[in-house]
Amino acid sequence: MENKVELREIRIKPSSIVLLVILTAIVTFVGTVDVFLNLASGGIFSCRYGFGPTNETMAMPIFSIVILLLVYPLKGRISTATLVSLYVVGSVIGTYGIGHFQNNVNFPVSLARLTIFTQEELRPILQSWWWMPPYDVIQLVERGGVPTNWGSWFNAIVFWSLYFITFYLFVSSVMLLFRRRWIDVEMLPFPYVIATYDVVRRVSGEEDTKKTMKLFLIGFVVLLIFEIQIMCTQIFPWWPDVLIWRGSSVDSTSSHGCVCNFTNDPIASNIVGWPGYTKNLHPFLIYYLAPLEVLFTAWVFFVIMLILAQIAYAMGYYTGIFSLGSACRILGFGGFNNSPLFGAPYYFGWMTMIGGTTAVAVMVIFNARKELASTIRSAMRGGRSLEEASEPFSYRQAYILVVVSAIILLAFLLSAGLSIGSALVVLLFPGFIYVLSSTYVLGLSGCGYMFEGTVWPGWPLRLVWPRAPSEYNTDWFMTNIFTHVGYNIPSQGPAGGAFFTIQSLKMGSMAKVNLRDVFLLLTISTIVSVLIGTTVRVWMINNLGAGRVPLKGGCSITDFCWTEANFGRYNEMPPEILFGYGAVGFILVTVLFQLKARFVWWPLHPIGFILATGISPNWMREWDAFLGAWIVKYIVLRVGGSKVHNDYAMPLVCGGIAGFAFSNLLAYIIGTVRFFVPF
Repeated sequence: MENKVELREIRIKPSSIVLLVILTAIVTFVGTVDVFLNLASGGIFSCRYGFGPTNETMAMPIFSIVILLLVYPLKGRISTATLVSLYVVGSVIGTYGIGHFQNNVNFPVSLARLTIFTQEELRPILQSWWWMPPYDVIQLVERGGVPTNWGSWFNAIVFWSLYFITFYLFVSSVMLLFRRRWIDVEMLPFPYVIATYDVVRRVSGEEDTKKTMKLFLIGFVVLLIFEIQIMCTQIFPWWPDVLIWRGSSVDSTSSHGCVCNFTNDPIASNIVGWPGYTKNLHPFLIYYLAPLEVLFTAWVFFVIMLILAQIAYAMGYYTGIFSLGSACRILGFGGFNNSPLFGAPYYFGWMTMIGGTTAVAVMVIFNARKELASTIRSAMRGGRSLEEASEPFSYRQAYILVVVSAIILLAFLLSAGLSIGSALVVLLFPGFIYVLSSTYVLGLSGCGYMFEGTVWPGWPLRLVWPRAPSEYNTDWFMTNIFTHVGYNIPSQGPAGGAFFTIQSLKMGSMAKVNLRDVFLLLTISTIVSVLIGTTVRVWMINNLGAGRVPLKGGCSITDFCWTEANFGRYNEMPPEILFGYGAVGFILVTVLFQLKARFVWWPLHPIGFILATGISPNWMREWDAFLGAWIVKYIVLRVGGSKVHNDYAMPLVCGGIAGFAFSNLLAYIIGTVRFFVPF
C-alpha cells in the first residue's frame, strides 16, 4: 500500500529545485527593485497593487497566480509538477520575498528610522541594539541618493532576515502536524488554492477545462476592466469616475475600495455602528468560495451588532459618536467609549480578538485530538506507518522540527533583548495561537480576519506588564514591535509562513505532487527570497530616500506611527475588561463550535461570528462582500444546484480572481513606466 502511494505521486526533480531556487533569487531581486520604482511613482501603485497580500483581509500571494499566467502561452507543454513548483515559489516571493509594500519599507529601514524621531532620552535604548545601524547612517536615508554602507546595515539585514526565517521554520513545522486534519479530514476549501488550482489545470491543458474556458475568460476580462477603470481614475484627473472612486462630499474611497463615511453622511449620522462598505470585487469573489453557513452567519451577526449598538446609544453610550467618521468609530480613534466594536457595553472586538481567537485555536486542537494523539504515538514508536505515507515527513521528524525550531526562535527573541517571560508570550500567542486561528479561518473563508496592527495584538503582554511600565526598556519596545508590526499585514509576521506552507501542501495534495519535495522547495526558496529581498530593500531605499519612497517610521517608537496603537493607549483599557470580555468571547465561540458539531440543523457557524466581529473585515468594511457572496451562492445552489455552481459559477469566479491577479502585474508595468516617464 505504501508503495502504491509513492507511485501515484509526482516528484520534483532535484535539478528542477536548483533551477527554481535560482529563479526565486532573480525574481525576488528584480521584483523588489520594481516595487520601489512603483512606490516612488506614488498613489495607487504604493497601496492597492502588489505581488503579495493586497490588504489586511486578502492574504492571497498575488504572484503565485501571476507566475502561472505568465507561462500560459506554453499551455499543455509544462508538467503538473513544474506548475505546482512555480506556484510554491510564487507564493514565497509574493509573501516573504516581495510581499506587501509595507514589508519593503518596514524591514529593516523604517524600523531603524524610528531612532531619528524617538525622544532624545530614549534614543540610547534603540542605539544599543546589536542590529541597529549608527545614527548618522540612518539619517542618510532621509535624503537618499547615497551609496549603501553595507558594513553598517549588515546586522540589520541579518536580524530582520532571521525574524522571517525563524518564525517560518516554527510555523511551517506546526502546519505539518495539522495538514492531515485540515486537508484530508475536514477538507477545508482554502479559497485561494481552489482559484489557483483552476489556473494550474487550464495551463496544464486538462481536457475538461476547455468547455468552461469562455466563462473563465469572461470573469477574467470583467475584473481586468474593473481594475483598469480604477487605475485610470487614479492616474488621469480627466478620466470619468464612473465607480466614484475619488469619493464624494459625504464619503471617501480608499485604495482598497473601502468606503469611509464622513459625519455628514445620512446613514452614518443616524446609525451609530455603520462602518461603511466595500466596493472592491476581489473579496466578493473569494468569499463566494467559502461555505454558505459561514457567509450567512457573518452577515447575520453584523446586523445583530448594528441593532445592539443602536440600543446601546439609546441607553446613553457613544455620546460623541456622531462627530466621528466611520474609521474613528471602528478603531476608537476618538476613544474606546465611542467605538461600538471595542467600547462598552459589548466590547465585541475584544471578545473576538482575545477570547474568540484563543477559542478557535483551542477548538482546532480539541477537534484534532485523535489525529494529534495518533501522531504522538507514531512519533514515540518510530518508523513510518501507513498513515504517514502521504505526509512530507514522519511524525517523529515533524515533532523534532517543531521542538528544534521553537528553540531557535526563542534564541532569536532573546537575542533581540526580550526576557524569557516576554519571549515565551511571543512564541505562544503571535507564534502559535494567532497562527492556528488565522490559518484555520483563512482556510475556511479566505479572510485574514486579524490583520490590523492597532489596538488588539498586544493584549497578551498584560501577562508580563498588567500596566505600561513607567520606564521603557528594550524588552518592552521589541516585544511591542513583534506583536503589533508582526500582525499588521499577513506577510509581515509569523502567519504569512503558515499560510503559504499549508496552502502549498494543499496544492500538492490536489495535484498529487510529492509533499516532501514541496516542503523542501518551500523552505529553501523562503530562505533565499528573504535574504535577497531584505538586502535589496536597504539598497533601494538608500538610493531613492525617504523623499521618494513612502517610508514608515516618521515618528517616535512610543507612537509606532499609529496614534491608535501608541503606548499611551495601553492603560486606556483595564486588564480586567480585556480578560473579562475575552473570557465571554471564548465561551461564546466555544459554545458555537459545540452547537455546530452536535446539531446538523444549527445555522450559525462560529467562524461567521469571528468574521462579523473581527478587526480586519470591519476595517475593510467587507460585511457587504459576505452578504453579496451569500446571496449569489445561495441562489446558484438553490436554483441551479451543484451543476450550475461547478460548470458556470466556479469558472467565472476563478477567472475573475485570475483577472484581478493579472491587473496587479499590469499596474506594476504602468507604474514602472511612470517612474521613468512621468505622466
